[in-house]
Amino acid sequence: MKNRSSNEKAGIYIIIFMVAIFVVVIVLYLLGIIGKEPPSVNMIIDNNVMYKYVKNRWYEISDNDYEEYNWKKYDIYQSNENIGRYSVYSYNKKFYVFNDNGTKRDPINVVGDGLYLGGNIKSSALKYEYSDLNKDDVDYVHKVLDAYDVDRDDQNKYTYRYKVSFDFDDDSKKEDLFVVSNLFSNEEVNHSFSFIFIRDDTGKTKMIYNKIYNKNENLVGCYAYLFGIIKVDGDDVPKIVTKCSKYSVGNENEYGLYQYKSNKYELLLYSK
Repeated sequence: MKNRSSNEKAGIYIIIFMVAIFVVVIVLYLLGIIGKEPPSVNMIIDNNVMYKYVKNRWYEISDNDYEEYNWKKYDIYQSNENIGRYSVYSYNKKFYVFNDNGTKRDPINVVGDGLYLGGNIKSSALKYEYSDLNKDDVDYVHKVLDAYDVDRDDQNKYTYRYKVSFDFDDDSKKEDLFVVSNLFSNEEVNHSFSFIFIRDDTGKTKMIYNKIYNKNENLVGCYAYLFGIIKVDGDDVPKIVTKCSKYSVGNENEYGLYQYKSNKYELLLYSK
């Protein structure tokens, strides 16, 4: 009888201990101390690539994990224009945009380059504009491409050539980002090329992306261009998002994420 009483007491103590743990967990959860998503930014590029920023580091999310982000709210940018805040849903490893009002979900058609920003750290895609090159710009571009042994004849058969003026390094002075390529040209070229580089406010060149293709690769190469500029709250330096687009539909595009650090633009992530 004595042993039974001791066992009953031990059981009561265990139950009380478990109930106490349960109560503590509930209290911590309600206070937001546990069970709360850490501060982060989620960025979806072109509806099929996802990057995440957490604990001062960027990394790529596997498409096997896309479903974890279903029906979360995102600021939707369409070709550098904010078209509103909507929900996203992944299907077949791609994200789709919906206007979810709680009772009805209407699809939103995002035309052109789509960039979606979400998470619990404030972030935004910054506005920028393209502009044509003036004579001094053209002379400067020629000098940069000359240094990479690109023939002047091939340079003059460009299919894309423009610049974006923006403060990319957060020094309160604008730099010029140049996008130059002769890919997908209707003319015969000896070499195809695709370049993205920045002329800083001192006139120095900072290369971001450069690739030169052989003679017969004009339609199989990858045209790289500026896809977006994003700003994360608490991080002064803007991030540059690039896209490398293929000529044929169905070929996988490539995406890059860059930031200015230690007097150069370093690659943080690159996805194919």
